[in-house]
Amino acid sequence: MPARAIPAFPTLTLRELNRALLARQMLLERQRVGVVDAVERLGGLQAQWAPAPYVALWTRLKGFERDQLTKAIDNGELIKATLMRATLHLVSRREFAAYSLATMDGRFGAWRPPGGPLLADLERMHADVMKFAAKTPRTREEIRDHIAEHMPKSAAKDERLRSWFVWAALATSGLIWHADGAHFEHRQLARHVAPPAALRKAPKADAAYDIVVRHHLAAFGPASVADIATWSSVRVPHIRGALARIKDLVRFRDEKGRELFDVRRAPRPPAETPAAPKYLARFDATILGHDSAERTRILPAEYKKKVIFSAEVWQTFLVDGFVSGRYRLSATKKEAIVALEPFKPLKKADKVVLTEEGERLAHFYYPDARIHGVRA
Repeated sequence: MPARAIPAFPTLTLRELNRALLARQMLLERQRVGVVDAVERLGGLQAQWAPAPYVALWTRLKGFERDQLTKAIDNGELIKATLMRATLHLVSRREFAAYSLATMDGRFGAWRPPGGPLLADLERMHADVMKFAAKTPRTREEIRDHIAEHMPKSAAKDERLRSWFVWAALATSGLIWHADGAHFEHRQLARHVAPPAALRKAPKADAAYDIVVRHHLAAFGPASVADIATWSSVRVPHIRGALARIKDLVRFRDEKGRELFDVRRAPRPPAETPAAPKYLARFDATILGHDSAERTRILPAEYKKKVIFSAEVWQTFLVDGFVSGRYRLSATKKEAIVALEPFKPLKKADKVVLTEEGERLAHFYYPDARIHGVRA
């Protein structure tokens, strides 16, 4: 029996994939885009560290100021919640329900102890917690204490299940963060609140999966099924179903032979497209948007352990489109400093750009300092 022929899709080089990613992530040049539109185009923003979404938009948008994002959060245009990969993200109000539905299976399965809990117990707990946080924002500790008082008998004597019920209340019940927990200055305990009725109106499941898959391709593509699954925690059958429904797809292969999907009109710049040095935020999704082994399109394999470890993703900077070092931000009342930690020697021209950009970043991050500088 003859071997099955492999479709001859065009091959994209590593640098071509890198330039495509940079273009979609607005990292080739700053763009003049509204904050909410930018968040949607980027497939949401990582928000574990409160200032990170602010830095992410600063490095991507022309003339971005903190108040622009804060106002969008305060007026409810942007929502902070546990979504993709069971981690905190900012997404738009109009797309929150789709992201919430599509990522539910991944959030439900995260750290779930073997053998539990019973689905009926979980559903009762969800309804009870939503009622508890309907009018008054609640801290994690308040939710934990409330659950302890109403713990199902099946979990009352099981420490693993008690801990998991607290996690499930925060991550899978549908609670969102109170707006002040998404502000740049937030350093206090988070407060959680039941979303208004309008945010609970979920689309049909297929429509939700289509939105999430299309956003991933538009923001991180060309991408494989594994890339989409890693970024979103959506189950593979749902991803394949969405890919079958989306009509304007094109296919490629990378240099390893992986099949990649993309939306037809998304930018795919030439490999030689210039890419100026850029600063990335802590937990920047540009680094996390692909399967772990395939993040080399922006994070060279030899630097991976210096950037991602112990659930941390460092603040990094790009040179020629690839991660080339880390940086630290610190300040006294007098001086704010960006300290560079390059992984390899910097060329003079790149160091000049990083210094200029770093001074602007220090001013953005610490506007009250009298001096803003960069140390390499």
